[in-house]
Amino acid sequence: MIRLGRLLQTLAVAVMRPDDLIEFSRRFYADPASVKGWSRSDILDEGLAPEEKDLLERSPVRSGRLLLLGVGGGREAIALAREGFQVTGMDFVAGMIESAKANAARRGISISGLVQEISRLDVPDGSHDLAWLSARMYSSIPTRRRRTEMLRRIARALRSGGCFICQFHWEPRRQPPWLCRMHRAVARLTLGHLEFEPGDALLFGNEFLHAFADRALVNEEFSEGGFTALHWIVSDENQSGGAVLQKKDREA
Repeated sequence: MIRLGRLLQTLAVAVMRPDDLIEFSRRFYADPASVKGWSRSDILDEGLAPEEKDLLERSPVRSGRLLLLGVGGGREAIALAREGFQVTGMDFVAGMIESAKANAARRGISISGLVQEISRLDVPDGSHDLAWLSARMYSSIPTRRRRTEMLRRIARALRSGGCFICQFHWEPRRQPPWLCRMHRAVARLTLGHLEFEPGDALLFGNEFLHAFADRALVNEEFSEGGFTALHWIVSDENQSGGAVLQKKDREA
């Protein structure tokens, strides 16, 4: 019965449409306890994680206007502003934006903010030099179609030669085929997540997360979205991956 209960819990991701999955995650992060949690001083003062520092060091863009997608409490925003970037933080939770700006100000740093859902990014073309999406947040966007559309929007937001630093969830151990077939059958019956992909799940029942297991498939998404991968990090142990991407020339 316990195993059956756990199986039924996994089916929740199949009955929700992509917009529902994003709203499900947004409500989790909009909870005041979540906003407060991401503003803890011990988190904010960690600065960039080692893999984030490595990705930044590999980027040919090291200054200018930076668009931080998913600002949270401001950990990355504060660290990147200290690196000399002019940071604009974006988040789909207004409370996160307010907290990040206040947290930065208490540390003598000024950042700006936009309340938007990152896969529906809408900023002026060519307005930024670098875009940043950390904490595996690339995996928080359901469906390949929506992710590649987000990439195109990010590419348009970058100047020629601009770069995008992106992190995602990496888990080579894939779901068994029978479970994927079950999810897809439930999605069809409920008119829910019709673009269900192997690796789609609700992390701890709180937020959507897509686990990648094939670097070639990730690279196809990046290329389709208008980027060339300059550098990769993939860790089976940490179940994390990241890449430094550069906007393709229009002629490419």
